[in-house]
Amino acid sequence: MKAQREWCRNMNHRRSDAPVRHCPNCGETVNMNIPAKKCSDNEHAESRMNRNKYCVHCGLQLMK
Repeated sequence: MKAQREWCRNMNHRRSDAPVRHCPNCGETVNMNIPAKKCSDNEHAESRMNRNKYCVHCGLQLMK
């Protein structure tokens, strides 16, 4: 029996042209066409202030 995958509720998973590389809720890559980016600590701090669990640019987990 296969384990059921828990689906993220973020709508970027359903878009063929998601505006970000990674989902801010689960960190999964949603748009491979956007190149990965090396982010700064300041950018990650701003993402945390926006309550993103994951960085939309590099996929790093920002909150537990």
